[in-house]
Amino acid sequence: GGMASAGASDDFGLRVQALKKWLSANGARFMKVTINRYKSEGRDLRTTAKLEKGEEAIFIPRKCIIAISDGKRCKAGQAIRKETTGWVSNHTYLAVRILTERALGDKSFFYPWLQVLPSDYNEQGMPQYWNEEQRKELAFTKTLGKSDGVLENITEMWNKIKRVSAIKESGWTLEEFKWARFTVLTRTFGCTEQGAPETMMVPLADMANHDFNRPTRWDYNDKKAGFTVRVVRSVDARAMLTDTYGNKGNDSFLPVYGFCVENNTWNQARFAMPLKNVNGLEISNLNLLHVSKCAYDYNDGKHKYIDASCDTQASGSSRGGKELLAYTRAIVLKDEELRKLMPAFEGKSYLGPVSIANEMRTLKLIRETAVAALNRFETTYEEDMKILRDEKRAPKFGWYRNAVLARSGEKSTLIYYRHLAETMIPLLGCSSIKEIRAHTSYKKLQAASKKENFGYYAGRYFEHVVQPLIVNKNTSKRANGRR
Repeated sequence: GGMASAGASDDFGLRVQALKKWLSANGARFMKVTINRYKSEGRDLRTTAKLEKGEEAIFIPRKCIIAISDGKRCKAGQAIRKETTGWVSNHTYLAVRILTERALGDKSFFYPWLQVLPSDYNEQGMPQYWNEEQRKELAFTKTLGKSDGVLENITEMWNKIKRVSAIKESGWTLEEFKWARFTVLTRTFGCTEQGAPETMMVPLADMANHDFNRPTRWDYNDKKAGFTVRVVRSVDARAMLTDTYGNKGNDSFLPVYGFCVENNTWNQARFAMPLKNVNGLEISNLNLLHVSKCAYDYNDGKHKYIDASCDTQASGSSRGGKELLAYTRAIVLKDEELRKLMPAFEGKSYLGPVSIANEMRTLKLIRETAVAALNRFETTYEEDMKILRDEKRAPKFGWYRNAVLARSGEKSTLIYYRHLAETMIPLLGCSSIKEIRAHTSYKKLQAASKKENFGYYAGRYFEHVVQPLIVNKNTSKRANGRR
């Protein structure tokens, strides 16, 4: 099997040479870039010479790329389209194309590329392969929920396609499909080809590791008929050539890529909110209030789970807390508030601040929810920080450190919302901006560093929510003049 041959013998250097030869022969350009392996299943890109600002570091022609459209065109892809009903994920089409090529062995045009792909995602650190002991370290996290969700989706898709004629003929197993789906999950690029969105697997470029402050920008270029990677600043020789996998928290990085980032400020936490208005009001469009296509939320019949990062101004597609606030404002609405909002309220996608009293109740409920979530964990945030400082106990890049990074990241966001509520509720109780400015909570907010999540995002919340509510309460000229 392809899996065994890829990992069994250690001729990685030879396989990299074969990949480069194949790419060059087919018109790829990557003069100053090479692949480095830092552990059995870890690869990254290094520069071999200095790259100047604006220089093209990598060009990969379309024929060396596998895209969704290629997955839909192969025999298995066509059979899936003909013989299944309902939705089949794009990643599934890419996965069957990869399995199709792998089954061809060295007869596949893509053979040299397949030979350098990871063969073992357990070794990669994907939490879907963790045992019960390891999973315990992620108890009560959104991270574990998301990890299980990814695996459920893969299993569900497999159950949908396994009876398709071409899939049955192939003899592929769920384990092989999982391997292919993780290969796709960890290394695709979302591009535009001929004006249409396309998801592509791109050799060489797919070896770039993540860095929020990446020097590269990539896109698919129709004119050149290929995928280009340029640098936006000069990069020294023998440096790592990185890309960003998006502004995501460790709650996404771990279940999707099998790694975590130290000091990540984009972590989301999961809030278990009531399903209905707490005052018994019927709100017909409650679900429209916060639903964004990217917000990963669901309800289990007991709660509505909403994921939020510290950025209360950003919506779900930017992983923010806008949904959480909008939904909670509706959940705590009182009859007279709801009546005042009608009819403009119907069909509004986000509910902004309603009133001072409503915002105080909103923050109070969010705080209670955050505290309840924090209390469920076995360890405190401080205990996690202590573990992370001890690299003997939690070695860099190991599964245990990743588990602690993911769970402490979620806790830091829950703590942020607790802190936000405790700071803003007293300020919302002030009668004027003047009174606010004299308040200790305001002074603490002003003293907080804008480089930290609290100083930055709570500062924005104050500016966009608290200040306008107080100013609008005092509609006298004086209050408006102070704005």
